Amino acid sequence: MSNQLPTEQSLLDILSSDTDLRQKAHACQDLVVVGGPKSVPALAALLGDEKLSDYARSPLEMIPDPSAGAALRDALPKLQGRLLAGVVNSLGVRRDTTAIPALAKLALDPKSGVSEEALTALALIGTLESVKPIQITLAEGPKELLVPAAHAALLGADQFSKADTADTASILHQAVANADLPAHIKAAAKSTSHR
Repeated sequence: MSNQLPTEQSLLDILSSDTDLRQKAHACQDLVVVGGPKSVPALAALLGDEKLSDYARSPLEMIPDPSAGAALRDALPKLQGRLLAGVVNSLGVRRDTTAIPALAKLALDPKSGVSEEALTALALIGTLESVKPIQITLAEGPKELLVPAAHAALLGADQFSKADTADTASILHQAVANADLPAHIKAAAKSTSHR
């Protein structure tokens, strides 16, 4: 049996066919390896599909072409619930700085249903601009988002520490220390800030 990967076009043919879900899911998985800009429209079309959305997001996270990030950003206003949360996560994985304004809006709106995911995605993006909504949430609430914002801040601080921008990491640790949070979370911020 050959281990040779199918071509991008043959996988796109599967996605546009009437074949079963399992084969389409496998095609998406193979597109993680062989997919390029040509695959983006077909994958974008699956982002709203309850059964195939997760499979479609994986190659969109990996395709380096800007069109893949654009497809994920374009899907944000069209989705809700689990599917929206998945796309938010994927933008974090891509570290998509263009998505920061849209993610910030979702993070700061508890009614979005994906505030926690958006805070985490902003932390993963790991820029000064992307962590501002995390700092705002820690300083001003809402209360139900303080713990998720603290987790996002610690994740963001970790990103900055790895990038040798300790000053920014320190600012995030301080934001956690100053917030109205349980003692164990403040202690975690303190212990990681002294590493």
